[in-house]
Amino acid sequence: MLSKFFEAPERIGAIRGGPYGALLESFANQLSENGYATISARRHIRSAEHIIRWAKLRRLVVEDLDTSALERFGDHLKRCRCGRYCCADRVDILTGARLFVKHLQGVNGYDIRRVSEPPAPEPALLQAFSVWMRAQRGTCNPTLYNYSIPIRQLLERFGENQGDLDSQRLRHFV
Repeated sequence: MLSKFFEAPERIGAIRGGPYGALLESFANQLSENGYATISARRHIRSAEHIIRWAKLRRLVVEDLDTSALERFGDHLKRCRCGRYCCADRVDILTGARLFVKHLQGVNGYDIRRVSEPPAPEPALLQAFSVWMRAQRGTCNPTLYNYSIPIRQLLERFGENQGDLDSQRLRHFV
């Protein structure tokens, strides 16, 4: 799936031939499945390469990449001199690294907190909102997921009765 985001065969070969090339390939596949734009996917893949290089220099293995490692990687970015990697936008780099670590956890199955009961069904209002956003605005799944976080909190607080959602309550919630 790297070929969807990169055109140069040399670049694709360098990624695949590097450490954890197969994991980067599957990460690119996940980004593609989730509808990431080419420019965003490239940045996230670059961030994944950066955290892999950082981890290798510290003799960390893939299983060591967790929340604690992400914090240390964030500290590294403040003083990074890796040369090949631009560190101007630390927040964006950390976002890509965090996505990669989450992907690793799903691929390898380590450090995943599985819930024993199935997830709660999506509220009807949220389902209707998602259908409308897809139809009217062409919104993709990652964006809808981001929107769903505060909407779920809103519905949890006030319930699904639309009559309970007045402007005063909404302002107070926001």
